[in-house]
Amino acid sequence: MTAIPVAILGATGYAGEVALRILLGHPGFRIVHAGSDRLGGTRLADAVPAFAGETDLILAPDTPEAITASGAQAVILAKKSPEVTKVVPALLAAGLRLVDIGAEFRLRDQAGYLKWYKEEHHCPELLAEAVYGLSEWRTDAIRQARVVGNPGCYATSILLPLLPLLKSGLVERTAPIVAIGYSGVSGAGKRFVESNNNLFWALNENLHSYKPVGHQHTGEVDQELALAAGGPTHVTFVPHLAPITRGIHTTITATLAPGATLVQVQEKWAETYAGRAFIRRRAGPQQVEVTNVAGTNFADFAGAADGRTLIIASAIDNLVKGASGQAIQNLNLMFGFDEGAGLLHRGL
Repeated sequence: MTAIPVAILGATGYAGEVALRILLGHPGFRIVHAGSDRLGGTRLADAVPAFAGETDLILAPDTPEAITASGAQAVILAKKSPEVTKVVPALLAAGLRLVDIGAEFRLRDQAGYLKWYKEEHHCPELLAEAVYGLSEWRTDAIRQARVVGNPGCYATSILLPLLPLLKSGLVERTAPIVAIGYSGVSGAGKRFVESNNNLFWALNENLHSYKPVGHQHTGEVDQELALAAGGPTHVTFVPHLAPITRGIHTTITATLAPGATLVQVQEKWAETYAGRAFIRRRAGPQQVEVTNVAGTNFADFAGAADGRTLIIASAIDNLVKGASGQAIQNLNLMFGFDEGAGLLHRGL
């Protein structure tokens, strides 16, 4: 079988690096374009020394002309808007299929994007067409999609356990749902973010929340839960930065519907995710740990009940299942590969 040529835009960021790492060992894809507007013409192994001895790729500008000239059929977008959305229409016109790791295609309309990201979208005509890329939830639509908007990392950790419960009515849609998330510092990217205070000295032996109201992932979480539940739903989400490099742990509390039980919750999870390679249901919240998912594409979660209060612990790797791993899981679905291809090993 001939390997499918893939382009990675923004190849030297954290998400781009992890996508490179996965695709270099993927049996069905080959990288033909590793993009960097700032470092075009530089050997990837010089820009990112971790790749020395693994690849002879030369970084190229992320222009539509360079990408299409590479022969790519699939594109992973690992850059922020507006740079990334400027090239999308031309790439689609050339027949390429796209997975965006960033936030540009998660929300279904311009108004939602403006509300949560405080700026106009640069190709709003594509928002209604783009498929929300939660791999285990939108599998059939992803297979047919031209544009997939990868979920946010926190959103992935919240939605995977909650969606089946809202859809089946096991959790009350209108009762408070609260998610408290903790992320490794790599979630902030390579640049210092003053509002997050993500410098090492500020995080070492420390822990703090940020954006306790209005975190951008709330928009996509509410959107997807409302679609599943059949009516408006809201999650109060409070993120924290933890003194670890990578990984997300989220604790969710919700209200069980009258008569619903933890056993029914566990049965619904088992039914929904039967046969899905990357969903691991643990025996209880104490077994849900970041160290078990770090460097993998797995999502671990478990529940406990305190009366009608359902307590869910959920963990993923923010750079893999929360970003590049799920993007390649989606590419696998789009191009007819087993969804686990290239992803079933630790150390991604």
